[in-house]
Amino acid sequence: MIKYVFIQNDPFFLPKVLDKYLREFADSTAGVNIQSVSQGKRTVFETAWDLYRIYGFGYFQWKVRKYAWLKLRAKVAAMFGSTRHPYSVRSVASKYGVQVTESVNVNDENFLRHLRDLRVELIVSISGTQLYRKKLRAQTSAGIINCHGALLPKYRGLMPSFWTLANGEPEGGISVHFVDRKLDSGPIVVQKRYRMHPHDTLEAVMARSKDLAAECILEAVHRIEAGDPELLENDESQATSYSMPTPEDGKRFRASGRRFR
Repeated sequence: MIKYVFIQNDPFFLPKVLDKYLREFADSTAGVNIQSVSQGKRTVFETAWDLYRIYGFGYFQWKVRKYAWLKLRAKVAAMFGSTRHPYSVRSVASKYGVQVTESVNVNDENFLRHLRDLRVELIVSISGTQLYRKKLRAQTSAGIINCHGALLPKYRGLMPSFWTLANGEPEGGISVHFVDRKLDSGPIVVQKRYRMHPHDTLEAVMARSKDLAAECILEAVHRIEAGDPELLENDESQATSYSMPTPEDGKRFRASGRRFR
């Protein structure tokens, strides 16, 4: 089964997730599309500004410094042709010899033709930031699966790790589901849980979530390749949806004793 990966251009956790995926499926993956880190219809700058207002100066500047350091290490590694460490999603794709596309609208006819030419049957979306429209879904014979950082149908939408922690949930999880016309609403292929603890920080929860995501993605792809996977209902009547947190949500998060890192 020929696959194609859609993945967010996040240097913090996703290179390791992609590395685990390609270690298993590089020989049947035709390409990797790297998508912007911007959330929803926001630009990258607007997303950064929103995150600054939510996180506050301390956590935000720490993330920016870490982001810059990881980007620098990725550039240096690329200069020397090193692919030993997964500093970026691009370097991971290079490590396995998988073609990369970047900064494209995946619903554009030219890109749809690109996927058809490669005879892509299954798309694996790992924290993708674009909506996958009807024509893209229709031409992908085995479907599109998306990895979402929550126990669907709860916590559909943006930043599920933040909301799960902010709301004091006793457990978090990962859901790998088929993509349909609505956001995070398709039937679930794999779902796994992890415990939340009072001392958990947002950074720790995101790291734990992404580690589990890699396992869930591998299991979901194997099930789909085996044919007719047993699916869990993504029950609309039980659904909750969340958007980008506001600065007030960030203040409540800190006031409740939660920490970002």
